Amino acid sequence: MRLKSADMRPSGPPVRFRFDGREIEALPGETIAAALAAAGVVAVRQARSGAPRGPYCGMGVCFDCLVTVDGRPSQRACLTPAAEGLDVRSAPDGDPRATAAPPVEPAPSAEEVDCDVLVVGAGPAGLAAARGLALAGADVVVLDERLYPGGQYYKPLAPSHAADPSTLDRQFQDGAVLVEATRRAGAKIVTDATAWAAFAPTEVAALVSGRSVLYRPKRLVLATGAYEQAPAVPGWTLPGVMTVGGLQTLARSYRVAPGERIVIAGNGPLCLQTAVELIDGGANVVAVLEAAPRPGLGRWGDVARAAAADPALLLDGASLVARLGKRLHWNRRVTRLVGTDRVAAVEAGNLRIEADVVALNVGFASSSELARALGCAHRFAARGLGSMETLTDGEGRTSVAGVYAIGDGARFGGAQAARAQGMVTAAAIARDLGLTAAPVREAERTLRRAARFQAALWSLFEAPAADPRAMPDDTVVCRCEEVTAGELRGLIAKGHDSPAALKRACRVGMGRCQGRYCAAAVARMTTEEVGEFGLFAPRPPAKPVPIRSLTVERPEWTGHKDFVPPDMARPRETAPLPDETVDTLVIGGGVAGSCLAYWLAQDGVEVMVVERDDINLQASGANAGSMHVQLLAFDHSLDPPPGPNRALDTLPLGPVSVKLWEDIQRDTGEDLEMTVCGGLMLAETERDIAFLKSKIAVERAHGIEAELIGANELRALEPCIGDVAIAAEWCPGEGKINPLKGTYAVVGKARAMGARFRRGSNVRAIERDGTAWKVTTSRGTIRARRVVNTAGPWAAEVARMVGVDLPVRGAPLQMVVTEPTAPTLSRLVAYAHRHLTLKQMGSGAFMIGGGWTAGLDEQQRLSRALRGSVEGNLWIASRAVPALAQLHAVRIWAGMNVNIDRAPILGEVPGLPGFFNCVSSNGYTLAPVLARLTAEMIGGRSTSLAVEPFSIRRFG
Repeated sequence: MRLKSADMRPSGPPVRFRFDGREIEALPGETIAAALAAAGVVAVRQARSGAPRGPYCGMGVCFDCLVTVDGRPSQRACLTPAAEGLDVRSAPDGDPRATAAPPVEPAPSAEEVDCDVLVVGAGPAGLAAARGLALAGADVVVLDERLYPGGQYYKPLAPSHAADPSTLDRQFQDGAVLVEATRRAGAKIVTDATAWAAFAPTEVAALVSGRSVLYRPKRLVLATGAYEQAPAVPGWTLPGVMTVGGLQTLARSYRVAPGERIVIAGNGPLCLQTAVELIDGGANVVAVLEAAPRPGLGRWGDVARAAAADPALLLDGASLVARLGKRLHWNRRVTRLVGTDRVAAVEAGNLRIEADVVALNVGFASSSELARALGCAHRFAARGLGSMETLTDGEGRTSVAGVYAIGDGARFGGAQAARAQGMVTAAAIARDLGLTAAPVREAERTLRRAARFQAALWSLFEAPAADPRAMPDDTVVCRCEEVTAGELRGLIAKGHDSPAALKRACRVGMGRCQGRYCAAAVARMTTEEVGEFGLFAPRPPAKPVPIRSLTVERPEWTGHKDFVPPDMARPRETAPLPDETVDTLVIGGGVAGSCLAYWLAQDGVEVMVVERDDINLQASGANAGSMHVQLLAFDHSLDPPPGPNRALDTLPLGPVSVKLWEDIQRDTGEDLEMTVCGGLMLAETERDIAFLKSKIAVERAHGIEAELIGANELRALEPCIGDVAIAAEWCPGEGKINPLKGTYAVVGKARAMGARFRRGSNVRAIERDGTAWKVTTSRGTIRARRVVNTAGPWAAEVARMVGVDLPVRGAPLQMVVTEPTAPTLSRLVAYAHRHLTLKQMGSGAFMIGGGWTAGLDEQQRLSRALRGSVEGNLWIASRAVPALAQLHAVRIWAGMNVNIDRAPILGEVPGLPGFFNCVSSNGYTLAPVLARLTAEMIGGRSTSLAVEPFSIRRFG
């Protein structure tokens, strides 16, 4: 329904669009979601399971309102304007496999914009900071993702309605005045602008109305605001369930209520304010459920403190309580939401209320994604469900030079504090830039007063702490991937007891919302105290970005830096353990070490694996899952340099290892999403064809089945391949696997056979102890008859402890994952003379890799994505499969590959009896066979394949 107001009126005649064939009437300037809500439509799409979904957050964070608009999939209905004649659908049209699309034109390189200060966020904090800096003479740019500035607090009236400003409430008026004052001061406010990554304080990538823009500021101000948290209860994903702020946006900005019977349930004044605004507009709010107990006489001290800090705000709150009367139920927390196609009732203990709209709020989480990605120091704040707060000084400075975090994006403190903080930070930055700023004594007083008011307010509204561990098993915790509390508990019981391990085991937090709505709950299910790094690791993009906008052709790189990677472990367990003795100790809990434990346990050998972080967390857990049998493009040359090509020695290993992976999948009884689907290496030119012919001849000579196929055969295998491919190498023995499942299945089976795994145990020293080895770790001493080095990129560090110079280095590589889509690509795809591995996973997402280099921040012990590599990788992937350009990239990360000489290092080290290496630069494909060969050598048996080419002796 549309809300009524004597002071607001539609600004123009309606426009009409179609939603799944139904005509919808909209007002010009409102969003698709608002128009649908006015028409009573709250279910706009289906989740992967088929469950209906609808708008939830109202601010472009949850991605539950995705629709297809005029053939463009994954458009957020809450941010996309309605317009005459749009064809809006709840699902994409057609099947992307049907035909090969024309090649994707490269996007223009990002426009580069230099400025003194870039402010991300046009809410109270960002606008106040921008205005102060502009008045001081700074060149200031403000970015905001929404269509209109003002943020979640001011929520400006959309152009769909007109009103005399003098008739609007104080919140509307204050926002309009601040926006206008900021513009008049000279700051440039850019809307429809998503800051999707901060690669450095002076390199912020944004999409502005679909165009790629790179901002290079001297100072960066993060005023990113907060998003709401809601209690995860059974039924909270039903259409008609949304956040209180999402409902308030519909009511304030678009003058819409999406239902006939509305219940608001949560904690704090926002619930009261939203309810009264809806009632004033004619909506039927049947109940407000407040989680806090009704303040009694014992709270008079808090009332007095709030009154002293801000009497007007306290009187406003008291008026809201009085207006709601019997609708307001204190000490009531939602326990279940009931419905099928949309919510039908809310249950709060023994209270049940029929409702077709339920708005939830249990607190706020700071949008600290960009600050965390830059490496700014954070702490976990447990209020509500909990969130990461950015640590700053009194003027907004973070631990990273040149980066400031202010307002609710740093820590939640309300609009008045945010606006005052913006003014204080503006003055500090102005001084840093050598400019003169206005005095901020009044702003500093406002900050102190606001802090006192907030402390008293939340004491008055103190509710029982939310406990994610008490969620019923059928509660969906991860909205995007539909992971339930019961699934998480089962995995935690099996040892996946950290957010990172759970993420790899069941995809929790891997969806479009980037874990915003589940990360804190998952963390608190695994530990009592959440540390600075206790949530999912921050990854770009901060919000999913359309691939088409980032497909920039980049030159192929020629190699990685030669370096030993730093210790990147952040172990959860550090308590000392008793000294132990074991037959064989394996150092490194990635896929190679896990497979070795599997084979040794099968042989009846007592084996322990030590890992300084968590199992499968570093290089193996960041793997793309390609199972290569043919040579990679850069392992072959038409004019090879003098000397042996060590990659050729590995060719007999690939088919055997793929067969072993199949055996492991059968033995574990788990679906590892492992398939031998065949691989294609695409050719675009006659030179590429000559290259592939030469490569195929070499591969066949080493027993690899491969052939050259033409364009027609190629399209018959994969209709989605782009028109630019004129031929391809077809290698039927290649395949793919889900590395997030493969290693854990191997570990589980190895454990069942008696292998032991000890995590959080950093090896510090290895020395001879008679006929055995003494290994000193951060958690105790382990004696072993044999030691096997399976530390991957860190193998050189382990070998150095026994005096061996192992020529192993690290190579940070980057991967990109898209949103899921319909089955499109069946096989593994690579490119001649290009860096690409491309596959579609069981989830429907595309995994895009191929060796584009990433960066390394040794000080912060983090691998970092590089913008140029992202663009180049997406360009060549979209060239191979043009349908990719219609999708969004949802996750970009940097893994760690191993650089050797293109061949593994296997076997006992001469002169060091009982010390073995098992290290490979093609770890995931070859892990089973290399581990089995190592197990055969440990057992004193003849090896099933030749191992002499992989001896350390080849290095002299």
